[in-house]
Amino acid sequence: MITLYDILIEKIKSYDTIVIHRHIQPDLDALGSQLGLRDLILNNFEDKTVYVVGDMSDFDFLGEMDEISDDVFENALAIVVDVAGKERVSDQRFLHAKETIVIDHHRNDTDFADHFIHEPNKIAAAQIITDMAIDLGFYVDSNTATYLFAGIVTDSGRFIYPQTNAATFEAAAFLLRKGARMHEIYENLYEEEYVFKKLKGYFIKHFKRTENNVAYMKNSNSLKDEFKVTSFTVSRGMVNQMANIRGIPIWANFTETDNGQIQCELRSKKESIVEVAKKYGGGGHALACGCNVTSWDETDSILSDLDRIAERINKNG
Repeated sequence: MITLYDILIEKIKSYDTIVIHRHIQPDLDALGSQLGLRDLILNNFEDKTVYVVGDMSDFDFLGEMDEISDDVFENALAIVVDVAGKERVSDQRFLHAKETIVIDHHRNDTDFADHFIHEPNKIAAAQIITDMAIDLGFYVDSNTATYLFAGIVTDSGRFIYPQTNAATFEAAAFLLRKGARMHEIYENLYEEEYVFKKLKGYFIKHFKRTENNVAYMKNSNSLKDEFKVTSFTVSRGMVNQMANIRGIPIWANFTETDNGQIQCELRSKKESIVEVAKKYGGGGHALACGCNVTSWDETDSILSDLDRIAERINKNG
């Protein structure tokens, strides 16, 4: 029986040039799966030229992107990891590639790929790639293991999110045996700039609650300017300052960006909220998802939708 992994390997063998993409404002799963897949290909297939492209975020310690010309895409295979929606892919030149493959674990369908490796039961795109490496007996060096471990450890919330299971730990253990530099990853995750710590304090002091205890923050560009941080830091970096509070089942962080949109990060303790994100053009995990909207009125609508879910949670105990 031909598997999705077989199709991926067949396509990798068929192309001399491969360009790997992921979503904009990358987290460590996006970067880790992108860089890890690049090194897997380079270490296990002969005579391949592999590039990684896209914008960068606060997680630039993991690795750098390549600068390539437009003509590289003409006869190339584009592999997109950790995102399935066309508009969220960083570096839209993937549309000019000869063929495209998506590798993703979010609860979204793809709207562009020729081939779709979709495993929403896995905690991270990096776990999909790790499991493939295990199943196919690929050579995995220390750098590859470090990249993939970074993706798994962060998308699992340091192994505490509900979707974390034995298979998650088995993939992580495999990578540690292959030389993943766990302490290097943790040092970069936990060491914080002074201004970042101050921003955490601001969030803890100023977040608000809806009638049914959905915690939320609305952040204009002035907050980013005041603390001299990026929109990514305010949005993705701060959303979980409202997590793990007794009586708060759902929390949301709304952040104005430089392009005039509002980035919405939505989180839930137990109840799925991904359908709310999908309603507004986004998606993601059942308990951790997001979308982009263009007005504060839309964020109020999102809050109303989340509040109704919270009301149901409260009634059911």
